[in-house]
Amino acid sequence: MKLTEVLVGVGTEPVASTKAKVEVTGVCSDSRAVKPGDLFVAVPGTKADGSSFAAQAAQAGAVAIVSEKSLSGVSVPVFKVPNAKKALAIIAGNFYGNPAQELALLGVTGTNGKTTVAWLVESIMAAGGASVGLFGTIAVRYAGQSLTPTHTTPDPITLHKTLRAMLDAGVDTVVMEVSSHALAQDRVHGLSFRAAGFTNLSRDHLDFHPDMESYFQAKRRLFTELLSPGGVGVVNAEDTHTSRIYTELRNLKRMAWKFSRTGAGEVSAANVELTHNGIKATLKTPAGDIAIRSPLLGAHNLENILCAVGIAQAAGASRRDVQDGLERVSGVPGRMQKVSNGEVLGLVDYAHTHDALAKAMESARGLTKGKLLVVFGCGGDRDPGKRPLMGEVASHADVPIVTSDNPRGEDKDDIIAAITPGLEKAELRRMGPAKARTGERGYLVEADRAAAIALAVSLAKAGDTVLVAGKGHEHFQEEKGVKAPFDDLQHLRTALGVKGD
Repeated sequence: MKLTEVLVGVGTEPVASTKAKVEVTGVCSDSRAVKPGDLFVAVPGTKADGSSFAAQAAQAGAVAIVSEKSLSGVSVPVFKVPNAKKALAIIAGNFYGNPAQELALLGVTGTNGKTTVAWLVESIMAAGGASVGLFGTIAVRYAGQSLTPTHTTPDPITLHKTLRAMLDAGVDTVVMEVSSHALAQDRVHGLSFRAAGFTNLSRDHLDFHPDMESYFQAKRRLFTELLSPGGVGVVNAEDTHTSRIYTELRNLKRMAWKFSRTGAGEVSAANVELTHNGIKATLKTPAGDIAIRSPLLGAHNLENILCAVGIAQAAGASRRDVQDGLERVSGVPGRMQKVSNGEVLGLVDYAHTHDALAKAMESARGLTKGKLLVVFGCGGDRDPGKRPLMGEVASHADVPIVTSDNPRGEDKDDIIAAITPGLEKAELRRMGPAKARTGERGYLVEADRAAAIALAVSLAKAGDTVLVAGKGHEHFQEEKGVKAPFDDLQHLRTALGVKGD
């Protein structure tokens, strides 16, 4: 492809005629991976500026450089742009023939629930005959292929390359989990979504975003910048942050729907039954009432269903599509994933924020006749402010057990020490100072995660539930730079004496 074609729309000065003949055979933003014929886009990073490696990229065979800075001493043409991250997204789209323009894009963002909502939308749209591609935390799927992603939302080059492969494979609809990182870093710049859902917003990623308002503003961009003119924003009526999006879109005369599991909204629920076998309800929707059954567990999954149904209906799904699509999703890996030995119910959930843990515990409590035991921790090298909040939430379990959860570069005992003040604060409030002074402790600490899961099961009796929260679908435990194999579900199965793959 000619360099002039690759640079369309990026805001550079016109390419001189002598340069117009330059052929670009690839696009790259990592100087270490540049191949002869590549266009190198020098993107500013958190640790280093790509412009510092422009000469290295040229020596490796880059035919031109795109940068926010004027560069000297580089042997190939340099094109200055106002924003290299946005330029990279446009360039990647151009290079792969702008496949997104020929696809119906459906997005979902939010702190919790994105993966479940995306899987449900994928299933509903497929039930209606669409050929669906999926980008998400657990998998990238299309045309019978399933790939393991490195990020919830990929970098622009990977994104557009995969969108091209999806389109070439016959995909017509793409469901995408859109992370706040991707929005803040302009990975999805230039895309146009037919419908987008906002599940909720609670404290998370404050190691990346300066504060909650910045976190919200990143999410907001999906609706204010990337929603197509005729697109529909589907937001949670019970979340104060997402309700701001609803009001803003309505004030702009744009389409917006609210979903609610307890109140009113364009998409809501009635006649709800939550059991060990799943969810039964009548959904009130813009297309009319829909009687649904879903194998998913818990009240928070009813919320996820409502969001998914709103997105799918905004994209044209029928009531039958909704019914069939919801029934087909038997579960999502690591999301309230169930295992039982007939006496004790075990649940594995990805809940790694205090809000997600509260919702998982609420759902688990509704399925429990006896006691609720919760095994949880907090990841290292991430927002430390949420650690005591997780402890406060976990204190509402009958038996909270604090353990490690991907300590990464931190000491796991230090992380646990930051969690326990939240448990102790909640205990003091609940028991009163007199009893708290006796030294009684209503929680347990076991830093070894496998041992903590085994401990929880050993303490459980018939009718009890053991909820293992935090890692969900992950198959590793990361500590001191090493990712060792670890699977919560397998450890829970072993402790319960249940066979399974």
